[in-house]
Amino acid sequence: MSNEHISQFLNYYIKLSNPQYAVLLKGKWGSGKSHFINEYKEHLKTNEHKFIYVSLYGVTSYDEIETKFLETIHPRLYNKKTIFAGKIAKQFLKGTLKIDWDDNGQENAELETKIPDFKPEDLLNTKDYILIFDDLERCSINIINLLGYINFFVEHQSYKVILIANEEELEKTDKYTQIKEKLVGKTYEFISDVSSAYDSFLIELKNTNNIKENILVKEKLNILGLFDKSESKNLRALRQTLLDFERFYDEVLIAHSEKERLIIDILHWFFLFSFEIRQGNSDILDLPKLSEEYHSLSIIDKKVDESEKTKYKLFLNKYNLDNNWDVVISFDLWKEILLNSNIQKEEIDLALKNSKYYATEEFKSWKLLYSYYDLDDDTFKKLTDEIYFKIHNIKYKIFEEVKMVSSILLALKEKNLIDKIDFCLEYEIKKQIDFLFHNDLIDDEIILPSDPSSLFLDSYENYNYMESEAFSSILEFIEVKIANKLEKKLKDDSNLIINAISKNNVNKLYPILIQSNNKFVPYRDKSILKYVDVDILVDSLKNSNNETIRRFSHLLEKRYDYAIRELISEEIFLIKLKEKVEIIKKERIGKLSGYYFDNFSKTLEKCIQKVERNKKITE
Repeated sequence: MSNEHISQFLNYYIKLSNPQYAVLLKGKWGSGKSHFINEYKEHLKTNEHKFIYVSLYGVTSYDEIETKFLETIHPRLYNKKTIFAGKIAKQFLKGTLKIDWDDNGQENAELETKIPDFKPEDLLNTKDYILIFDDLERCSINIINLLGYINFFVEHQSYKVILIANEEELEKTDKYTQIKEKLVGKTYEFISDVSSAYDSFLIELKNTNNIKENILVKEKLNILGLFDKSESKNLRALRQTLLDFERFYDEVLIAHSEKERLIIDILHWFFLFSFEIRQGNSDILDLPKLSEEYHSLSIIDKKVDESEKTKYKLFLNKYNLDNNWDVVISFDLWKEILLNSNIQKEEIDLALKNSKYYATEEFKSWKLLYSYYDLDDDTFKKLTDEIYFKIHNIKYKIFEEVKMVSSILLALKEKNLIDKIDFCLEYEIKKQIDFLFHNDLIDDEIILPSDPSSLFLDSYENYNYMESEAFSSILEFIEVKIANKLEKKLKDDSNLIINAISKNNVNKLYPILIQSNNKFVPYRDKSILKYVDVDILVDSLKNSNNETIRRFSHLLEKRYDYAIRELISEEIFLIKLKEKVEIIKKERIGKLSGYYFDNFSKTLEKCIQKVERNKKITE
């Protein structure tokens, strides 16, 4: 039995004739206290010791406690047809009861049950009973009054009493310590025995498909290793995750049982995610998003302290993930499974069959190479040769795939696992990338994303790019290529602004230039205005109506409300435009349009001042 020293003392304690004190077993919720006491209760039964066990969870009155006493003493009175709970203890039932012993709705026997007036001081004939009170901190009765009630049994009736509680909660009550000193003579802090608890939890499983023998016994060390890394102290989390995994195995994984590596990898992520979720860290299922946030902070502000870069690094360090996490199925499916208890069997089956574990000739080679640590030498060589050949001969047509294979090859090269590929590898990769840009095979979403979550995406098809110094250099190369492509696009798209003004359709400018609460604005942090031809714009403004001037002025004022470094370069545009607007304003003195151009000039001055302030903020 685990916590043997506690068991030994309790064995000594229950043999005392008049101990005059209670024993307290303390531990945090989920630490295994209840598991331990259940084992000890079995020990008491085996050795023919009588006991009354009472869980105080949610108990609101002493009558409820006393009813639980009677339930233990006279269990036949407490089947589902004859239980009168509070009535028995509360009204001190006497006389003849007609009872349906067969649960068939027929009163087929008379039972003369003499129940004397129940009082704690005489407790029927239970002098030899050991009283066990569990969940003290979850009782609704005032804890000080409750302990006084229990003390009556200890001090005046010489009962042996075992108390079980999360004492941290009890200590929040004034005078608890004072009362405890009077009642409790020995306190033991319960030490979780995770290994023993794990074994006992396995016994609870249905084991319909032999999951215990085939998987869970074999993977015990790995699962407990994850539990330890999770820093969870709650054994209930371990128990519930085992039960949940069995359900998932029986409904889905049993069909893939011949794929041992798949089962083990799914198990790994299932338990890792579950342990975190049960501690309130459900954002572990947003690893891609956390990764993006981390890298965006790193790129935007390299001075940001590591501790400020979201939970991403925390999770990676906690489980030694090294940025290379392959979660087998999509995060969306994981969320449905673990957050919503929704097992979408068909979708999961399809994802598993499309994974590397069902690799066919059509399966992408890089996905197999991604898990290089599981490959034999011949397979490893074959895959590296194949991928290098495709890079060398510019066979890849998908930008993200080029990034992925590049990250894999360069990471393997850095680890000295590819000795046949010389220093020209980076050159070959850049040549492949140049081909994609030159032939317009780069999607506009890469140049100017419509979704902010894709700005710093560091994964492809749920595979994280592998990190290496050489790959960082390739990413810098790509950034330059994208910047050049973006500049050309901004020059071309700057005409959209002039066209909207000339057609008095300022509505088209709002989703381009200013912040939106519910929609990502692609040009919000892009200096598109610096590419606008001011002379042509002014000509369009001269011919526009007053509403256009007013709304365009408002739009520009809002654009610079936030300190965005990239917009600082638009200051020259603002200065030039203000100079031109000042001339128009003077030409139209006395006209309504002159009034609006005057306001426009003042707005432009405000914009220039905002940009100046933003300069200082972003320096």
